[in-house]
Amino acid sequence: MPTTVDLQKMFKYSAGPITMAALALAVVTALIIAWIIARMIRNKKAGRKNTIKSLMWSKPDMVKLRQEYLAKLMNIEMEFDADTTRIRPAYEKMSVLIRDFVYRATGVEVLKYTLTEIKKARLESLAALIEEYYEPEFDKISVGDVKASIERTRKVISEWT
Repeated sequence: MPTTVDLQKMFKYSAGPITMAALALAVVTALIIAWIIARMIRNKKAGRKNTIKSLMWSKPDMVKLRQEYLAKLMNIEMEFDADTTRIRPAYEKMSVLIRDFVYRATGVEVLKYTLTEIKKARLESLAALIEEYYEPEFDKISVGDVKASIERTRKVISEWT
């Protein structure tokens, strides 16, 4: 019995599916690159907006600003007095409060700054408070002297120039 083998031509099948897959891959790659470039441009423009904001900032009436933030701090203290087990929320609220106060008093957007960035900005009194807040704010078990921290926060707000 004779056995013969007929070899098929290498591209006997249509090249259309391979071409379509390559085209789809090229389109997806182009879309991803365009998306990355668009994000880079958007981030660059956002940086300019922050610069423009700080250039347009004007010093507020510090007496009114202090009164406003001391009243907010008193509210945090009253909430803590109502439930002294809520240490972490008290520190979180104080952190947001003092950062917002410094932002409004100086125009520096410290709300988004890390402790290292605050130290680089030479805001020593703010850095000391944030450093004090970090442990009770981020540890698994929050332990801290909230009353003493509130008093230090009150002192920083009162003495800010």
